[in-house]
Amino acid sequence: MSGEQIYLLIGQGVGVVAFATSCIRYFLRKKESILKLSIIVYLIYIVHYFMIDAIAGSTALVISLFRDIYLYQREIHHKKHRHRKLYNNAFVFIVFFVVYISMLLVNITSPKNMLPYIAGMVYFCFEWFTTNKTTLKIASSFTNIPWVIYDIISMSFAGLTADLVSFVVAFIGILKDKKRKKRGHHSIMKKRL
Repeated sequence: MSGEQIYLLIGQGVGVVAFATSCIRYFLRKKESILKLSIIVYLIYIVHYFMIDAIAGSTALVISLFRDIYLYQREIHHKKHRHRKLYNNAFVFIVFFVVYISMLLVNITSPKNMLPYIAGMVYFCFEWFTTNKTTLKIASSFTNIPWVIYDIISMSFAGLTADLVSFVVAFIGILKDKKRKKRGHHSIMKKRL
């Protein structure tokens, strides 16, 4: 085995560690804890994508890392100081949006490399403008599709597994929310009768 093959194998191993770590989030309840874990997982996945020479995936996750660090800080600040705003939300949104658009334009010659930025930008917009968990699950499941394609092309086996698992979990969550909503509607109707 050559040194390059060993390096790629280690990169895949790092991806497995990232995937295993990301599975913990399904057992967390607090948004704050989920954001903390996401930051750790992004750091590990950044190394994974870099090691398997999938630089667009790595840089897209760097943007997502900063996004989650901001959201974590906003969550902490909001709990402590509900009456004050942490940052000018419109300004921060524009900065992140411009970064995503810039990265799309830089990678316009390679559709494969655009996929992580498209997924990140779409999810970012949903995450920014809604607090509805079902809507976020729908956004998450749709943004996993470009990542799955990118993972297949980049041969990120751990990334592919993680994105497929996330897609399935988000889809199951959507179905459960729909069922819960329907059940809630029936109980309201019974109370009225």
